[in-house]
Amino acid sequence: MHCINFAAMSKLLSQIDQIELRINALIDENLRLQEEVMKNQQVIDSLEKEIEEAQEAIKSGAESMVALKTANAMLGSDDYKTKTKLKINALVREIDQCIAQLA
Repeated sequence: MHCINFAAMSKLLSQIDQIELRINALIDENLRLQEEVMKNQQVIDSLEKEIEEAQEAIKSGAESMVALKTANAMLGSDDYKTKTKLKINALVREIDQCIAQLA
C-alpha cells in the first residue's frame, strides 16, 4: 500500500511539473506577444503620421494647383478664364459683404 501512494505521488508530481512547464511557456508566449503588440502599435503610429503628412502634402498641392491655374488664366490661357472669372466674382462678393457688415 505504501508503494501505491508513492507511485501516485510521483505521478502527481510529474503532472504538476508538466503543468508548471506549460504555464511558464504560456507566460513567455504572453510576454512575446505583448512586445509584438507594442512594436505593431509603433508601426501603426508611424504609418498614421505618414498618412497625415501625405494628406497635408496633397492638400497643399491642390491649393498650389488652383493658384497655378488662376495664374495661368491671368496670363491669357482660355482654359481657365471662366474659372478665374468665377473666382474673382466670388471674391468681389465676399468683399462687398464685408463692406456691408462694416457699414
